[in-house]
Amino acid sequence: MTGSITFINHASVLISIDGSHIITDPNYNRSVGWVAPRMQKPGIPFNDLPRIDQILISHSDYDHLSMRTLRRLRRRNQSTVLVPHGDAKYARKAGFETICEMNLWQTYECNHTRITCVPAKHKSNRALFQRIKQMCCGYVIENHDTVVFFAGDTGYGEHFKEIASRFSIKAALLPIGAYKPHNWFRELHLNPETAVQAFLDLKAEILIPIHWGTFKISDEPLREPPTLLLEQASRHGVTDKIHILKNGGVIKLL
Repeated sequence: MTGSITFINHASVLISIDGSHIITDPNYNRSVGWVAPRMQKPGIPFNDLPRIDQILISHSDYDHLSMRTLRRLRRRNQSTVLVPHGDAKYARKAGFETICEMNLWQTYECNHTRITCVPAKHKSNRALFQRIKQMCCGYVIENHDTVVFFAGDTGYGEHFKEIASRFSIKAALLPIGAYKPHNWFRELHLNPETAVQAFLDLKAEILIPIHWGTFKISDEPLREPPTLLLEQASRHGVTDKIHILKNGGVIKLL
């Protein structure tokens, strides 16, 4: 089974397998809120996107759940939206009718595609004074022998080994940016060092870094994460398994 992964920007990735098109955490906004401007154009112009079959939302932070982008996608076609438990209200507000609100390890199936909601170590608090943190997750997409893991936002934890015990992952889409200041982000986001360790825990075939170089939401230089990632990969002897895609970059899945 052949397919492809296209890095659009930030955590927005187009996964095309067996004629189906899945988009993760789509964000075509010019900024995150009023303080974090977009520093690069999306790798696929919005009007050039194919018909989207499934939209995967990992959590409700503004850089991952863009209501404006969801509404634009809704005007194009009625995709199925997969969200973590508690976030269906956002998809309904955007006008979607087919919504799957997922609990951990729950699986959605359509034709030959299986999408499983998996753990993430992150806290989402879209409302400033909200007391209860909303659920965060990643997704494993399976189609025949092709297995892709989209991590969403996550810190390092034992959940990567648990995911590896259940799935034989071909491509791991792991966040590598937004890690400075370390004291603020270390429990919320992977950094280049912990991303390599997560990749090793997952026993995946290739690592495609995401969540870097698009929005200025942290203190490290925008181009630093992939450089440090390659340094860490070299220390572990896995440089050949790292595929750094620029916005719009494509990797084929065989």
